[in-house]
Amino acid sequence: MVYRNRLFPASSVSHRETVAAVLAAAVAVAVAACSGGAPSVRADDLIRADRASVSDGGSVRWAVDAVPSTLNVFQSDASATSQLVASAVLPTLFTVDAQGKANTDPDYLVSADQTATSPQTVVYRLNPKAVWSDGKHLGLADFVGQWQALSGRDPAFAAAGTARTDGYDSIASVTSGGAPDSVKVVFAKPYAPWRSLFTPLYPAAATATPQSFSQSQRTALTADAGPFTFKNENAQALTVVRNPHWWGDRAKLDAVAFTVVAPDTAASALAAHRVDIADLSQAADDTGYSPEATSGTQILRAAGPDDLQLAFNGANGLLADPDVRRAVADAIDRQAIADAILRPLRLPAVPLGNHLLLADQPGYQDDAAALGAGADAATKLLDAAGWKLAPHGDAANAAASPVRAKDTRTLSLTLLTRAGSARDATIARLLASQLSQIGITLTTKPVPASSFFTQHVASGDFDLALVTWPASRFPIADESALYEKPQVNPDGSLNVGQNLSGTGTDEINSLLSEAVTSTDTADATRLANEADIRIWQAAPSVPLFQTPELVGTRLNLVNVGAFGLASPRWQDMGYHGQPH
Repeated sequence: MVYRNRLFPASSVSHRETVAAVLAAAVAVAVAACSGGAPSVRADDLIRADRASVSDGGSVRWAVDAVPSTLNVFQSDASATSQLVASAVLPTLFTVDAQGKANTDPDYLVSADQTATSPQTVVYRLNPKAVWSDGKHLGLADFVGQWQALSGRDPAFAAAGTARTDGYDSIASVTSGGAPDSVKVVFAKPYAPWRSLFTPLYPAAATATPQSFSQSQRTALTADAGPFTFKNENAQALTVVRNPHWWGDRAKLDAVAFTVVAPDTAASALAAHRVDIADLSQAADDTGYSPEATSGTQILRAAGPDDLQLAFNGANGLLADPDVRRAVADAIDRQAIADAILRPLRLPAVPLGNHLLLADQPGYQDDAAALGAGADAATKLLDAAGWKLAPHGDAANAAASPVRAKDTRTLSLTLLTRAGSARDATIARLLASQLSQIGITLTTKPVPASSFFTQHVASGDFDLALVTWPASRFPIADESALYEKPQVNPDGSLNVGQNLSGTGTDEINSLLSEAVTSTDTADATRLANEADIRIWQAAPSVPLFQTPELVGTRLNLVNVGAFGLASPRWQDMGYHGQPH
């Protein structure tokens, strides 16, 4: 889990909560398919220290973009900071390691087991010591309330801003498991990533009504149950303090203040010791340079829990032709792009080879070989599709690279980038050069970051776009929506949903659906990677690389850093030596 301000790998932000936990047991299946000896990504980079060596006391000022508008992560306006705060103060039933493997959190669960497959049944045994800050024990009522609020059965919750129902709408019943502190969940249809449910868990009082769920959790919580508890918030910071009711290992820190700092000033705020930890990834994107440590600080580097993809608009325009899409995909030198962006940041330059999984997640395999072999394959596709290469450049510049044409149209595309991003500008130059070699002209269209997605990508106003997708700690079910075949509305219009490319096939739909509902780990892995191979062949997008995660911290702050996919252990964070 990274605490990246611009994006966050969480369901409320990205809608990508999924099934890595199911795939985790099948890692060996996928590893066999990966190329041995290839460089690997750096999954995390933390300053680790044993709890016994961490000083008691002190506080941490954690830089965030803004105070969250809600503390309910399931609301449509939840932000990265909403998720960040929730992870410190609310129950997380499963923690995730740097490779995305989910494990029960013993502070909340004694066990959680799938006890039957027909119907799928999961029994949770809660830690009897687990209590909310109001003194009530975690229990059945909390599970029932969250299921009912997120199941989609009560339209009033959706009308109040509830953003998602995935997984909860698959549940048939939530009842007592027959023993104290036991909860039984029976599914109406199989849901493989069941470990992603009920995290974070809200108290029954918070989910009792649409009003309490949407409005009462905006600037405070009905109750919390983490190593820290909510204290207060204002326009400059939201503060949590050590929870006196916490039954687990006592938090080392007295408090954490999530402090508002503009991303472009985060590095200077860290250098001036106005904050103690800050994500500097956006600064690196914008400048193209690696941030350097200053006196009393350190920079930690890892592959982030999101990836950069080149998205294709296959719904209209020249890229609606699948042969043109495949040709563009074939012509892209992903290694050259990874080298140009990642090496200056002192990270392994490893292209991403999967649409559904990150390289450090269980089940990953590199399926990029499903594409053709470079520019030669691209040239053959374009020739066969009738795009003929002109003998000379354009009228204004006869020495320019030849451009392909067909039926009076030239093969010219526009690439959407974020204005002011040195990273995007570098990639745009490389793509223009690579595509010119096969007779395609690429023009870059920089737009403000604030309108990049909402006004351009989401509305289909692009040919190609550099899009960052946050990953989930549980990857595949929600990714399905990005690659599902668009549906035709009753009026004949196309409903692309979350599929930015507007492309898809029935075969991809079927494979993804089977992967999501399979409760057999090896089978889920196989189906997911079969789907990914078909996605590569359809070329709705080209994964480029996992985006860098660069985190600056105070020098003696420990058990923090670039978490990648991993869950932090808040109670172990603190200082070596004198606390601040």
